[in-house]
Amino acid sequence: MFITTKLRILRLKYGISLDELAEMGGVSNQQFSRLELGVARGTERKEQLAETALRGVIAARRAALAELEREYLAYRGRLLAPTEVNGDEL
Repeated sequence: MFITTKLRILRLKYGISLDELAEMGGVSNQQFSRLELGVARGTERKEQLAETALRGVIAARRAALAELEREYLAYRGRLLAPTEVNGDEL
């Protein structure tokens, strides 16, 4: 057993990379790593930074899932039909 943070638990459970979290928080992935491992001391400002980053990830994923749902509904019944695409479309 070891001690970690709720941030790390959520990040790993939901497959959030340090890079994704850092991009949403506007800081380096090393800073988030230090925070979630408890190396850097947590402050109110850093807690707000983590919350902002997680809210950003949630919003981005919500938008991506909404787009996935729209495309799925458009292709429903034809998901396995052969389709020609350019390499940059995948």
